[in-house]
Amino acid sequence: MTFTAEKLPDSKVKLVVSLDKKDLLSCVEEAEKRLARDVKLRGFRPGKAPKDMVRKAVGEEKIREEALQLAVESSLTKAMADEKLEVLDRVGFEIKENSPEKLVYWATFLIFPELVLGEYEGLGIKRNTVAVSDAEVKKILDEVLRSRTVFNEIKRPAQMGDRVEVDFTIKDNGTVIEGGRSENHPVILGDGQFVPGFEEQIVGMEKSGTKHFSLKIPADYYQKTIAGKELDFEVAVKKVEDRTVPKLDDEFAKSLGNFHSLKELEASINQGLTTEKETKEKDRVHLAILEKIASATEVKVPPELIENRLDAMLRDLDNELHQKRMELGLYLAHIKKTQDELRREWRPKAELQAKMGLIARAIAKKEDLSVGEEEVNQELQIVLQQYIMSGQGGTGSEALQNIDPEKLKSKIRDTLLNEKVFEFLEKKNVTA
Repeated sequence: MTFTAEKLPDSKVKLVVSLDKKDLLSCVEEAEKRLARDVKLRGFRPGKAPKDMVRKAVGEEKIREEALQLAVESSLTKAMADEKLEVLDRVGFEIKENSPEKLVYWATFLIFPELVLGEYEGLGIKRNTVAVSDAEVKKILDEVLRSRTVFNEIKRPAQMGDRVEVDFTIKDNGTVIEGGRSENHPVILGDGQFVPGFEEQIVGMEKSGTKHFSLKIPADYYQKTIAGKELDFEVAVKKVEDRTVPKLDDEFAKSLGNFHSLKELEASINQGLTTEKETKEKDRVHLAILEKIASATEVKVPPELIENRLDAMLRDLDNELHQKRMELGLYLAHIKKTQDELRREWRPKAELQAKMGLIARAIAKKEDLSVGEEEVNQELQIVLQQYIMSGQGGTGSEALQNIDPEKLKSKIRDTLLNEKVFEFLEKKNVTA
């Protein structure tokens, strides 16, 4: 095996690798051994069948594919080790010659860029005290009560506190505004979820009643497209319901299934809010530490890392929208932006996040922080079990068919390593 290494701009290296007939025969033999382990032939234990029988059972094409994969993997591993490359990602690959006599290919890698690490100890980051107020617990209790509220249709004029369903049309100088038409739209009178004055206009209306009115929208209204305008409303009431709100007591707490008393329910809510705030504070501290280190660190972030980060940010947005039963395309149309415009807006943030990732990796290397294979495998089993239990992709072994275990292990390894880096940084930089 021979290879050449060429440094390219933006932290890339191109390896051109050549394997001769001897190298390839060795890979074919190893491929046959590996495939033989999984071949079941009558009268032979796994891996003990003659080569010609294994070849016939497996097929020449499968052996060639396995041998080619082995040849590339083993030769790349050796070339990267010889060149001492700290690889972040493979960004290009092409086979130039593939025959029984010779294999020639090239692969381009994104490598860890030159980085001058800023001071990362004794930064004096202060951790804020986390506390939950009675008012916050009460707010959650009110939301729970609202979720258990019973609505009953009634035949009287609507009043504050009622739930109504209305058809409405909103016009500006005779033209329906964007989002200005809806049918069977639910409104809780008094919740203040609509434009100021709208809910008050509904009070006194009955089912099947209609009404036309105008409202002056406040100049400081959050929806800037209608702020300061006088709009015309056409409303038809389809339903009026009163509300029966459960009494907040021990019996209500028991009805939720997991609590024996109201006090126990309040304690659970308090603990949940505390955990949520502690997580947010921990994230804030981590960000503050990395931002301070980043401001004193010199590194040119490779463009591919920034693009990868932007891709991830878009995926996160898409997933978040799907949870709210919205589509990315419709959302972009609503905010009047394209994906490219959104990526341009996000680029500074994406670059900072990519830089922070490089910093964390540099600190891990300098402080000799690592993750053992046993740690990765333990976490892998937990993740796989959670995946199966969630029902994603089917049940049992079916759920695991579309999972690449090596990619998943790599992701787990990165996550565990980041946790160790942050644990180290907290000890060295955070004060109460």
